[in-house]
Amino acid sequence: MSILQWVVASAVSRWGDDPWARGSWSLIGRGGTPRHRTDLGTPIGSRLRIAGEATHATRAAMTHGAYEEGVSAGAWAAEQGHARVAVIGAGIAGLAAARTLTDRGVWTRVLEARDRVGGRTAPAQVGGFGFDLGANWLQQFHDNILARLAERLELPMVPTDFTDPLVLGAPYAIPDGLEEDLRARLAAASEQAGIAEVLDGWLADPGRWTPDDIRRFVDAEIVMDSGAPLSWLSARHGFEPGVGEGDRWIVGGYRRLVDHLADGLDIHLNRPVHHIRTGPQGVILDEDLRVDAVIVTAPVGVLAGDAITFDPPLPATHRTALQRLGMGRVEKVILRCDRRFWPVHPAGYYRVHGPGENCVSEWLDATAADGTPTLVGLFAGPWLDDLWTGPDDQVAARAAAVFAEAVGGLPGTGSAR
Repeated sequence: MSILQWVVASAVSRWGDDPWARGSWSLIGRGGTPRHRTDLGTPIGSRLRIAGEATHATRAAMTHGAYEEGVSAGAWAAEQGHARVAVIGAGIAGLAAARTLTDRGVWTRVLEARDRVGGRTAPAQVGGFGFDLGANWLQQFHDNILARLAERLELPMVPTDFTDPLVLGAPYAIPDGLEEDLRARLAAASEQAGIAEVLDGWLADPGRWTPDDIRRFVDAEIVMDSGAPLSWLSARHGFEPGVGEGDRWIVGGYRRLVDHLADGLDIHLNRPVHHIRTGPQGVILDEDLRVDAVIVTAPVGVLAGDAITFDPPLPATHRTALQRLGMGRVEKVILRCDRRFWPVHPAGYYRVHGPGENCVSEWLDATAADGTPTLVGLFAGPWLDDLWTGPDDQVAARAAAVFAEAVGGLPGTGSAR
């Protein structure tokens, strides 16, 4: 029996192919430090500023970090006394900047390349219910300004305990002390070292741990949370905090927050900006829009790829920051099923270690959304090159087969294949 006979609706993300994202979230590469994040967000004169999750020193790769940076950039532009401000990008940072400016009475226009708002919060209607193909959780919940907004809007939320996943296939528990050992080794590495370099040295002399213990922990806690090659990811700064601190997901998806933030703003969709010229009299965007200042909230991958050119060029500090920062790739699949074929777990979270090194997936049981058996799977690692090829339904089938095989196959079949 094919797994697709159990799946009644599905959706998959394509962050690696998205020209307006070029990855899932920002990361620090070899030779980089958190200072490169703040360098990227430093205003360039009085008319240009870059803002987003990538410019937050302590809340990078998280939506509330993007929101805080957007609010800060909007307040900066208003305090400069500008009367007309353009915001590039209608993701969380762009909406926060535009909302801040609009609330202060500043004429503000948001220019968004996509045909929707939300950026890397990407809504998907799957089987008649709303889910997220992008940002899914409210992280660092008790210190998250967007979580407070969700509470004021009385949005239903479900907690996820990332610390207690059910590992499918071969049972596995992280040995006590292993994480502390890893963090100490990474902290002692040089600024130029990648995580792979530290890992290779550790595996050559694993001490009281087994190589399998080390590899599984790294796959679960670093590969899954970054989606980046370990040879590129900074040993000192690539393992950033944030995930697992009281995280909750919004029933119905982030769209409910995004729509609230976007309400009443002047947003122009399908309007990419390719060129920004800044001068003493103001800013010209693509030779057809003149404003006093611009806030750019495009992701690091877009900026580093020269999708937007600047005249004059960005300062050396900002160019260096873009060289040291990068984007990881974690893809997502949503599966709506006609029945549950997986075990109930109190945490509602599952992990599958793939057949290859650095191949891992994690799965959220999202049945609580509306009672329909639903899985949200996140995939990272080298196997994405094969898994995420072809039409969406083929990708969904491959991803579903990974999970079904890990739970022992479909009921009554003995196999997921």
